[in-house]
Amino acid sequence: MTDPAPSRLRLLYEDPTVPIASGAERARRQLRMIEPTLDQAREPLRILDIGCGDGEATAVLAARARGHTVIGADWSRQALDRARRHGLTVVRAGLEEPGLPFPDGSLDVAVLSEVIEHLVDTDAALEEIIRVLRPGGSLLLSTPNLAAWFNRALLLGGVQPVFTEVSLRGIYGRPGREVVGHLRVFTARALMGLLDAHGLEIVSTRGACYHDTPAPLRPLDRFFRLFPSLAADLLVHARTPLGSHPAKPSVRPPLPDPEDSMPIRKELRELLACPIDKGPLLYDERSDALYNPRLRRRYPIVDGIPYLLADQAETVGPAEHHRLVGRAAGPAAPDGLNDVPARY
Repeated sequence: MTDPAPSRLRLLYEDPTVPIASGAERARRQLRMIEPTLDQAREPLRILDIGCGDGEATAVLAARARGHTVIGADWSRQALDRARRHGLTVVRAGLEEPGLPFPDGSLDVAVLSEVIEHLVDTDAALEEIIRVLRPGGSLLLSTPNLAAWFNRALLLGGVQPVFTEVSLRGIYGRPGREVVGHLRVFTARALMGLLDAHGLEIVSTRGACYHDTPAPLRPLDRFFRLFPSLAADLLVHARTPLGSHPAKPSVRPPLPDPEDSMPIRKELRELLACPIDKGPLLYDERSDALYNPRLRRRYPIVDGIPYLLADQAETVGPAEHHRLVGRAAGPAAPDGLNDVPARY
């Protein structure tokens, strides 16, 4: 994303009056698209729901994906607080530069549900998702359809289409009252073209209903969901091609084993990385934070949620750096960690 949009949008999404509810019907239809991948997996999959919102859709996925690791990520604190009520493993993180706090090729499935329409730089976001997915990994994406059956009718009448917004402060020229921060709009053809341009292979496409369709129009909405190009919502299952990452894996500097006192679930602890250099993190029990000794950046853990946004980190001085590395590593810290200069 580009400044100043991220800060303005973040303020919008932290507003408790802005709706962040997930569509249950859409979530179930998305789940059916990924069920064969879940059932055919020979080992537990690592699944990340990017922009998990209130966690309702993530919880539907987690209930079906028992035995697999499901993690929710969002930059909104109020969304993550609500997602935690579903018992989900969550982290505060975002797609915007410097990106997600996970190493290259570390995830099997990424879910991007009702998020891409909120992004300024959709290309950078897709590149970041492809980076964290293993070759052959799955992307499950959904977004409102600009060419939905009802939008076509509205345009014929000269009315602004539903899902589109011309302001972050109010709704003008279209039905509805809620501003949700949509910046991009997609037809099925445009979405497929964008995914294809990034080398993603389309596995399947489906349509879904709009959760707020007026009751008299719901039978029509259910009918048109059978035709993705006319449906209210577009659902896509795509895969990264085999060999989508360089043959040489990114180097992850060695760190001591995490201490048992770390208050983060094991499946999340094993995956987390610094969002800046994508390297592993130490746990500092005294400050209840995660520390990158290479960049001397410390990320807070708030109510059990790691805050892995670059602007949430603090720079640590030399004395504190030596305490942190020595405490975590014991008498003999790993080579190269005690004297790493601050670079950020």
